[in-house]
Amino acid sequence: KAYATSRGISEDILSKLGLIIERKDNKGYYDRFRERLMFPILDTTGKVIGFGGRSLGNQEPKYLNSPETPIFSKGDNLYALPMIKKDISLDIILVEGYMDCLSLHQNGFTQAVATLGTALTKRQANLIKRYSDGVILAYDADDAGQRATVRGIKLLYDEGFSPRILTMPEGKDPDDFIRAYGPDAFNEQLSDAKDHVHYRWGLLKEGLDLGTPNGKIRFLKAAIAVLSGITREPEREIYIRDLASRLQVPVNMVRREVSQKQLAT
Repeated sequence: KAYATSRGISEDILSKLGLIIERKDNKGYYDRFRERLMFPILDTTGKVIGFGGRSLGNQEPKYLNSPETPIFSKGDNLYALPMIKKDISLDIILVEGYMDCLSLHQNGFTQAVATLGTALTKRQANLIKRYSDGVILAYDADDAGQRATVRGIKLLYDEGFSPRILTMPEGKDPDDFIRAYGPDAFNEQLSDAKDHVHYRWGLLKEGLDLGTPNGKIRFLKAAIAVLSGITREPEREIYIRDLASRLQVPVNMVRREVSQKQLAT
């Protein structure tokens, strides 16, 4: 606050921008981002519109963003978006955190962007569409990361993408992974990224024994539900044939079940 006011920026403006907060006793203001490592958030023109702050101690929350203001909305922006290339041949790597994004850029993966502490939004997906036709989701490997990945898959698919998903060892995020195994290993993970259908099928297989009739039936039912959400017919047909081959069941039977599921929904 002291620096900003010394440059002629009023406390009223600083408050509206969310950089300072009025004290409860109405006796002045305090800095919102005190004792935090700052991450400037830029819009597509390269102008600073907000900040993220990581706690340098035990302060909660660990990450804090600027509040919604007339010039900044978390759901309308992506961290590091102005730094990537507009090239439909280059997949964008979508991560959850600032540190993940910075670590990727530092190690040569310069098509990385991050959401801003919220679930992926339709507006963010449309921003991505301006830069590339391809997206690789590289969220954390924990349960919350998996749930966010499944939500992101649906949103991206509805916006015309066929996202791929990078899978990492349990408990690792992209920053952890690169620190532990290096950029070459991360590049291999990118090359092996799963398409969105096989990723979801992989989650559905967990805990099921496909060597038993019951396990196979339960997986088939769940996998058909996934296929019923594939609205692009050529893509759906490819996965129908794939599923039939994997489970050694007739293609026509899978196709019929998918059609019935779509009609029911």
